[in-house]
Amino acid sequence: MTALSVDTEEQVWNNYNLFTSTKESADEEIIKFQGNIPEWLKGNLYRNGPGAHEINDDPKTTFNHAFDGFAFIQKYNIDGSSQTVGFRGSFVKSRTYTESIKNGSLKTRQFGTDPCKSILGRFQNLFFGRDSTTHTDDTGVTVQMVQNELLALTETTTGNILDPDTLEHLGALVTLPYGRPKDSPIISMATAHVMHDNKRKMTVGYGNRMTNKGNFLDIVFIPDDISDEVPKVNDDDMDELISRSRYLLYLTDNISERGKNYNRRIKATTKSFRFPCDHVCYMHSASISENYLILTEIPYHFNKFYGLWYSVTGGSVTQMFKWNGETMPTYFRIISLDTGEQIAYIPGPAFFQFHHINSYECENNKKKITVDICAFDDPRIIDEFTLNNLRENIFPSGAGYVRRFEVDLDANTCIEPNANAREPKGIHANSHAHSLIPIQFELPRINPNFTGKKYQYVYAVRAPPGRIFDGIIKLDVQTKEVIAVWEEPCTSPSEPIFVPRSNDEDSKEDDGVILSVVLEQKAKRSFLIVLDGITFKELARAYLPVHIPLSFHGNFY
Repeated sequence: MTALSVDTEEQVWNNYNLFTSTKESADEEIIKFQGNIPEWLKGNLYRNGPGAHEINDDPKTTFNHAFDGFAFIQKYNIDGSSQTVGFRGSFVKSRTYTESIKNGSLKTRQFGTDPCKSILGRFQNLFFGRDSTTHTDDTGVTVQMVQNELLALTETTTGNILDPDTLEHLGALVTLPYGRPKDSPIISMATAHVMHDNKRKMTVGYGNRMTNKGNFLDIVFIPDDISDEVPKVNDDDMDELISRSRYLLYLTDNISERGKNYNRRIKATTKSFRFPCDHVCYMHSASISENYLILTEIPYHFNKFYGLWYSVTGGSVTQMFKWNGETMPTYFRIISLDTGEQIAYIPGPAFFQFHHINSYECENNKKKITVDICAFDDPRIIDEFTLNNLRENIFPSGAGYVRRFEVDLDANTCIEPNANAREPKGIHANSHAHSLIPIQFELPRINPNFTGKKYQYVYAVRAPPGRIFDGIIKLDVQTKEVIAVWEEPCTSPSEPIFVPRSNDEDSKEDDGVILSVVLEQKAKRSFLIVLDGITFKELARAYLPVHIPLSFHGNFY
């Protein structure tokens, strides 16, 4: 394992340019790789993340939180035969973005920034369904191809539909069940990360909501197979949906016909399942095994009192949540991918998390599931991700550790087989003590052919205290060690995405390449890097026409 590099006078770590605004590159620009990429590597890498943290480059409009910036979609059209990459970059033309740019000021409440100055206005903002003009439709977390269109997604209950070729905005996705109006709404959230089930050829997602009449969890299964025709649904379906909700009216006033047809198709083909729940908790991601959807309902719960108080005082959305980890467990909710039925609801250790890594069933007993998660002791990282802190390199706690949980559906139990494997250390002492590998990281990815299966390798960005992301790492969860690191002084890599050489089940798990977008801090320029999946050696890089600020997630198609 490579030791953490030490700053010198010429190489001082500086996060500032990770949080500066970039520019659009609407027309595809062809760039030649420096080095050689495999000829078999051909396809599109899409990435999403905040591309602007202020409006029209006005420093007086700087947002408060790293999760607040306007969504910036990047498309990298990689061609191994010509050794080139075609680059496009475009802001998602959501209502939030277009209205804010037009008016020179933020028009909706973001994750941690509230543009409303009056106490009454802040109070009204709490009830998202009642004043839709203040509800954001900016979607800057991830991208996913669903039924041949590209979706930009975040925790809001609507997504944005994009043309996969041009990145043109086609309209809002409004027809998933957790995005529809419900009596007496208080707060609604959806997963930022939908999952693709290769076995059943469907996309899996979920959302939850709190109302004055109870709390609900919605699970959705969206099939891949679609006919060329728009499904035969009520011709007035879209108009009826809009007319019943002021909230949707603001998001669909400029939707294209293609976007409307897509919404009709999603509504007609999606299977949904609803469950009552005791708490509305923060659930950023989940995972799937061969037969199950595994949800982790962490003890970070929306609290009505906190919601009211922070709405009045102007706090962030997540300050409306209360950490109950000292007194409550994390619950593992297990859903059948065949029937949508709930199979189990199992208490386990309390932890905070953004990202599941992978889940798989025991070969000899399909009722025993291993769940690997990048876990934290508590949610303090959310408060550390304010722009002022990060621009000044203040990130005291670092990221999470890989923790393994074994869930037994018959016994209704959850254990950590690696519990207390080492002495507690650091702020996240409990997660360090229970970790498979004692290194802090985030944004984990695996070979997609091994989703839901027993696997060996995790690719992630190293994230020690003070650095945000300072290297790309390869973890072996079977030997429990870091087996490779890529790093350069004063560079900030993004989430590493593994592209397998072959979809053959017998192929070697790490036979492929790693794609990441790296920012050179001092030069304020970015490059796409290609690493060999086995050796972790750099194969090639391509410098981009614009710099890419901190971005979160992407996928390769």
